[in-house]
Amino acid sequence: MAYILEYINHEFNGSIRDGNFYDLGSGMGKGVVAMSLLCHFKKLIGIEFLDNLFNLSLKIKQNYEDSIEEKFTNNRNLFNFEKPNHIEFLHGNFLEQSWDDTSIMFANSTCFSENLMKSIATKANNECKKGTIIITFTKRLTTLNSDWELRDGFQRLMTWGIATVYIHRRK
Repeated sequence: MAYILEYINHEFNGSIRDGNFYDLGSGMGKGVVAMSLLCHFKKLIGIEFLDNLFNLSLKIKQNYEDSIEEKFTNNRNLFNFEKPNHIEFLHGNFLEQSWDDTSIMFANSTCFSENLMKSIATKANNECKKGTIIITFTKRLTTLNSDWELRDGFQRLMTWGIATVYIHRRK
């Protein structure tokens, strides 16, 4: 995640700072917590459908909240922002949530079906504002309309193997 965030900051001149980060299918919430430690956002939200993973994310959030203030205070030199981020986890279908305030949307979409990818693209076409960045793994959003651009596709080693990272941006 750090490499991807650094890439986005470099490519888009830091335009993501203080925006909103959404993780579609956030699982246990590791991506949300990792991003909260790397950059300041207004809010970071993970949306997970599966009960067990959602419940784990709530435990991880509690651990984060129990320890972040002390870690933030004692390691101030590691952070380039003033205060710890607020994170949230929502239980449900991410296609039923509003995306109109998204700055960066992340989807570890390796196991997503083509129909789900089309649904994500349709919702993004209808709700995402200019400048929104969508990051997908392995599969790109092929049905985005013409006011979106595929900024890059590059390979990165993940814990499960090599994945192609796609960066989409609304012009």
